[in-house]
Amino acid sequence: MTTPAVNPEALADLRHAFDIALSPDGTAVAYCVAPLGRKDEHPKQAIWIAREGMPARQFTGGTHADTSPTWSPTGDRLAFLSDRAKPGEVQMLYLLAMDGGEALPLGDLTGDLSNPLWSPDGTLIAVLVTDAPDPARKKRQEDRDDRIIVEEEHRYTRLWVIEVATGKARCLTTGDREMRSCCWLPDGTGLVATSTPFPGWDEYFSDTTIWHIALTGGIPRKITEFPLSAHNPVINGDDCYVAAALGREDPVSTIWRVNLTTGERMKLTPHWDAEVMELFALPDDPGAIAAHAVQRVHASVFRVSLADGAVEDLSPSNLCGKGSVRSASLSRTGARLALIWSDSSTPEELYFGAARGEAIAVTDFGAELRDHLAPAEIVRWTSVDGTEIEGILVRPRDAAPDKPLPLVVDIHGGPSWQWEDRVMLNWHDWAQMLAADGIATLLPNPRGSTAYGARFQQLLQDDVGGGESDDLISGARAMVERGIADPDRLGIGGWSWGGYLTARTITRTPMFKAAVMGAGLANVIADHGTGDIPRANLQYFPGHPYHHMDLYWAASPIRDVANVTTPTLILHGDSDARVHPTQGAEFFRALKLLGVPVEFVRYPREGHGIRERLHQIDLMQRVSAWYRRYLLA
Repeated sequence: MTTPAVNPEALADLRHAFDIALSPDGTAVAYCVAPLGRKDEHPKQAIWIAREGMPARQFTGGTHADTSPTWSPTGDRLAFLSDRAKPGEVQMLYLLAMDGGEALPLGDLTGDLSNPLWSPDGTLIAVLVTDAPDPARKKRQEDRDDRIIVEEEHRYTRLWVIEVATGKARCLTTGDREMRSCCWLPDGTGLVATSTPFPGWDEYFSDTTIWHIALTGGIPRKITEFPLSAHNPVINGDDCYVAAALGREDPVSTIWRVNLTTGERMKLTPHWDAEVMELFALPDDPGAIAAHAVQRVHASVFRVSLADGAVEDLSPSNLCGKGSVRSASLSRTGARLALIWSDSSTPEELYFGAARGEAIAVTDFGAELRDHLAPAEIVRWTSVDGTEIEGILVRPRDAAPDKPLPLVVDIHGGPSWQWEDRVMLNWHDWAQMLAADGIATLLPNPRGSTAYGARFQQLLQDDVGGGESDDLISGARAMVERGIADPDRLGIGGWSWGGYLTARTITRTPMFKAAVMGAGLANVIADHGTGDIPRANLQYFPGHPYHHMDLYWAASPIRDVANVTTPTLILHGDSDARVHPTQGAEFFRALKLLGVPVEFVRYPREGHGIRERLHQIDLMQRVSAWYRRYLLA
């Protein structure tokens, strides 16, 4: 049974830090704090401040959703977004003086705001604002004349600036384009921004344009265009740097240099196999920028030379070479940093300190869990075609080294993602919860996973679900052959693409005695038409299914569902736009009619992720009970 410390209630209530922002001089860090599971109708989260040599303290009340703290250039004020005006619906920008006083709204710009950024001289704040709903729509809803024209009634996100002295706001972009991210020019005369033609998640797999937008107004000047999402621009000298991938032929998200005048672009890091997650400007280090990037199962923060693309790990010495950084913030020189870090058996905390020096933990949210977590190790095996696959093995505490264990193969989503050497302690990541039940977990990075280079990602192209399933099956067999896993007590599961590969794999082998299909795909053809990112499939298939029906059908678990004998628990958010609930329903109906033990649980109001506390608890309880029922009985 689950231990008192590692249990669904404790995991749903576990507080975590996010939206971290280091002050310009690197002596203080602001961050948001909230529990993983939302208790109320609307999220509530507080901003905390930690100063060097002093204990952290809560800076806002936590009665509303306070987000996105950002320091003024002089470090004397903090701007942040909050829904205090109308919880869950309307955001405003607020200013908070560091020497005390109440947070005051800056101007009257309201709505769906994001990404506030101070201008270099501190006189303006840029912010992205999504168009307000059509005022006539509310009246139509009241009159029950509320038709929806699918993908036609766009609400665009636009770039605004707010004068700090007066609160006066003005919009810098118009027309039919969705602004995605931006950064200030060093002289403060304008911004560089990225856009896609339309709103929505699918546009991340569409053309991204980079613009120069002058504060004086006029038509924005197009700098260049990328075929996929280019994000997180930072500027150094005459060049802009973005993280971008080019598509099937070049799927690794790496750093590109773009000349602001000519639009000429080139890869800064052509031989770096790391997956770049985020970029940081280093205004006081003219020869470099910084990057948060993942290499195999480790994520870190790197200084990247602009002269030759050479990378240098900036991680504090007590954290370097192990674990993974989830997010980071750096001082202007890059000499100081704040980062959220964990490894597979250490709770996630916020650390603060010197680059390459010593960092101390600012938070202690995982204190009650720390002595109850199971150990982990990195393992490798050879798949059917000779490809080396890597993963992380988490074994229960005090497990006898010579006794085979029940084992679950837990598959990550994506497929363009990866498991990292980080703690697995939430509704989505089950390893520590299962370890508390006496069950080992193998977390594989099958072909197609990121952070292993372009060739490894391309191995799944035009073979979706095929070689990946081979990698999972061979991983389970390798654990059996090494005496780690009991061949009669093997399970499999995962969320999103992990749910898809679960369904796909149990159509190919009866070796797994229990499966959990979380928000997974059953029919890849139908999913292409009902999900919100159909163009993502163009990274893995040679085209849309309408010209490649056989390939999509061959990749669909429902095609071979009659082969399934594995008892399967299916979990799905009822409002999931990424993978429509009908995907889970189709697999459920087939298994039920075929006489395979199956349960199907849907969570009202939930999308692709599960947010509400009681839903998270229910999900974890069901996952734990399902595996215990079939692997421990």
